[in-house]
Amino acid sequence: MSAVLEFRDVSFAEQPPYECGLNAVSFSLAPGELLLVRAPEGRPVTPLADAASGLLNLAAGEIIFDNKPWSARSAGEAASSRGLIGRVFERSDWLSNLDVDENITLAQRYHMRRDPAEALEEARALAREVGVGEIPPGRPARVERITLLKLQWVRALMGRPKLLLLERPISDLSSADAAAFVAAVNRRRERDGVGVLWITDSHEMTNDSALRPTR
Repeated sequence: MSAVLEFRDVSFAEQPPYECGLNAVSFSLAPGELLLVRAPEGRPVTPLADAASGLLNLAAGEIIFDNKPWSARSAGEAASSRGLIGRVFERSDWLSNLDVDENITLAQRYHMRRDPAEALEEARALAREVGVGEIPPGRPARVERITLLKLQWVRALMGRPKLLLLERPISDLSSADAAAFVAAVNRRRERDGVGVLWITDSHEMTNDSALRPTR
C-alpha cells in the first residue's frame, strides 16, 4: 500500500517563526493510519505541518506526499495538491475579508471547482456532525475563538482529503467536544482511508483509547 505521506531523513533548522526544528525525521503514513506526535510543552510553533504541506525549504531529506516529492512539483501543482490536505492550524488561520462560510468552502470551490451551494451544504452537515450546529454568519472576527476552532474542523474535513494535518486541534475544549471530533476523524480513516498527522502536547492524548493512533 502506497504511503500518503513519507518523511525521509528530514532536517530543518530552527528559525523564525518556528520555535523548534527537525533533525533527521523519518516516518511513513499509510492510508487510514494516525501518527500521534507529542510536541514540546509550552506550545512552541513547530515546522512539522508546514513541512508536510511542502511549504519549507529543507536543510536535508525529502518529503513525499501522494507518491510524489514536494520538490518535484511546480508551484501550481503544489498548490493544487494542497487541496487534498485538510488542516487545523495551531493559530487559527482565517481570511478576514471573507465570511466564515466562504472561508470554509474556499478550497473546495477553488481547487475542486465545486458548486458553491453543494460545498455549503456539506459544510453545514459537517458542522452538525462535530457539534457546532449552525455556521455563524459574518466575518471570523465576530465569532468566538472556541467556535472558530470547531469550524476549523469543518474546513479540514471538507471533501475527501487524503491527509489531515491537525495541530493541537482540541486544545482548551471539553471532553465532549473533543470526542465528537475524534469520532469524525476516525470515521474518515475507516471510510475514506485518510492519513492523519495529529500533533499534541497533552500527555493524556497519548493514552486516549478513542483516538486509536497507529503509532
